[in-house]
Amino acid sequence: MENNPLQAYYRQPKIYLNLPSKGKFYPNGAINGDPSSLPVFGMTAMDEIMLKTPDALFSGQSVVSVIQSCIPGIVDAWKMPTIDIDSALIAIRIATYGSKMPMTFKCKGCKEENQIDLDLSGTLDYFMNLEYEDFIFIDPLTVHIKPLNYKGQSEFQQRQYELQKMLTQTYDNMSEEEKSKHINGIFEQLATIQTDIFKSCIASVEADDTIVENKEQILEWINNSDAQFFDKIKKHLEKLSDVWKVQSQTATCASCEMENKVAIGLDYSSFFVKA
Repeated sequence: MENNPLQAYYRQPKIYLNLPSKGKFYPNGAINGDPSSLPVFGMTAMDEIMLKTPDALFSGQSVVSVIQSCIPGIVDAWKMPTIDIDSALIAIRIATYGSKMPMTFKCKGCKEENQIDLDLSGTLDYFMNLEYEDFIFIDPLTVHIKPLNYKGQSEFQQRQYELQKMLTQTYDNMSEEEKSKHINGIFEQLATIQTDIFKSCIASVEADDTIVENKEQILEWINNSDAQFFDKIKKHLEKLSDVWKVQSQTATCASCEMENKVAIGLDYSSFFVKA
């Protein structure tokens, strides 16, 4: 095919992303290139449309399509470890609209509305300096941990959403006893999902110079071990979840000069809107 004379005006990389995972936890073929310097392109018009498509947002397909479009070095975004997702999306927003993100917050002291520009590059720097603690020693065992991939996270979130939606339904044809039993069953399923998430993050267990990677054997061990083992794994994963989330930034109120913590919301339909 003859070269397009407009080729010189195709989008070019705006920034380069150093993946927080350092490329770890990706299966073969899911990433192509140097994980410490992946080129990031701004979004196309089609990418912006994808992020406004409710069904694709709900399924996770929008996020996958946009990441693969804007960071072509990530070949299969479904297989991305979740610890890289926020950084990838922030990098794409920076490449598309710049590092400043206009936001409004209400001062917790004087209640005045403030307009500020949050610097997203600082959030990227935060993730670059983190180290994923991928094992925990629970005498006499060493449990190796891995983050969920985006596919697993999306599936769990969809299950949670469907169950939470069931809680808002009315059950006029049920007695109070039946309704209470039904709602308690939903809460039990929600608790089971959370437990399943923690179990899915166990990569392997070292025991007596043997490394056990078989998922069925690991689940059998969890289901037949003292509660202290699972509780320690759960606390470790909860700590990692708290560390590996977008942190609030400090902003000073223009009226009373009180410092406020301002959360950066990653609601994709609003996060990728140019102010």
